[in-house]
Amino acid sequence: MTKNEQYKWEKTMVKLNFGKYLTTILFFCCLISCLGQGISVQKAEEFVPKSAILSETRMYVGDLNRDGIKDALLRFKVLNEPSENEHFYLLLAKKDGTLNIVDKDIFSFNNKNGIVFDKITISKDCNFTVEYIGTESNYGSYRKITFNYHSEYGSHYWILKRDEELFVHKVFAPAPQKPIIVTESEMQNIGGEYFGNIKENLYDVILRKKIKKYLPDTTSECRAYSGDLNRDNFEDIILRFKISTEPETKEHFYLFTGQDDGTYKLVVQNDNIELDNVDGHIFDKVVIKNGYFSLEYTGYGNTSGTYEIVTFKYSEVAKNWLLHRVGSKFVHRYGDGNSKEEITTPKDFGKILFKDY
Repeated sequence: MTKNEQYKWEKTMVKLNFGKYLTTILFFCCLISCLGQGISVQKAEEFVPKSAILSETRMYVGDLNRDGIKDALLRFKVLNEPSENEHFYLLLAKKDGTLNIVDKDIFSFNNKNGIVFDKITISKDCNFTVEYIGTESNYGSYRKITFNYHSEYGSHYWILKRDEELFVHKVFAPAPQKPIIVTESEMQNIGGEYFGNIKENLYDVILRKKIKKYLPDTTSECRAYSGDLNRDNFEDIILRFKISTEPETKEHFYLFTGQDDGTYKLVVQNDNIELDNVDGHIFDKVVIKNGYFSLEYTGYGNTSGTYEIVTFKYSEVAKNWLLHRVGSKFVHRYGDGNSKEEITTPKDFGKILFKDY
């Protein structure tokens, strides 16, 4: 190796080691502040997966369950997952200094609509708030999600108390905007208000508030889901509801695309789908991912194991959503046990738009 090559190699190693060193410092600087508050770095480190990104790992300390002992809230990202995915672990401490995971969740709000994770604040009354702030063109935007501690029969749980979101864009929405606020009273008995259920995308009150003018007064079983429907990096919404005066099998699906100014535009609706409570399965959920979305149904009782998944794909050419795949399987407790999955694709059914399905 020549002196010049040796110099280049040493310079490269210095950069690599410095990068690794800096990443480690970012993580442990956050943890060092916890030492004076009764949290052991070594014990907290045990809960950080090996696949966690150190530069995206943070720990916050405070009393989470009103026992006077400092607990920890761990936030991190994992390699090879979508950039918006954030993992949150609630770690309760005992008097002997041991930590236990009592709840965990995955949020998908980071790097969406121009906002990024900022910090977590644990209040004196054991509430905690996950905060996001706008960057660059979205400076001034924010989202604050607050959870309130509850205890019942020895079980600990945290309920979504308030969700506040403000959208600002220096070009498309430069004037002062009104934040969208959802309070605890609006989240009663919806199922997704519990920390631990956010990953299931059950919490949808704030989504419905954004599109409330499209909701008929007679709606029932109303649920909203968010994701990227057309690969433009803006949050989009699928609204699924029933109308109380119609047959229980009839469902309505509305697709909304996010706009530059933070509003949502109704682009497609389907009022013809009747799959719920048909052939032994009921509606389960909507899944949205990178231009695809699926309507998922599942069996119950004697038909447990039955499912039907109808997937649509966004077409850049058609500027619309086309039927991409239908997978189904029928299972019955008293059947012969030879049920097989049936899959159909455009080769079988041709070109079908979502609105016509």
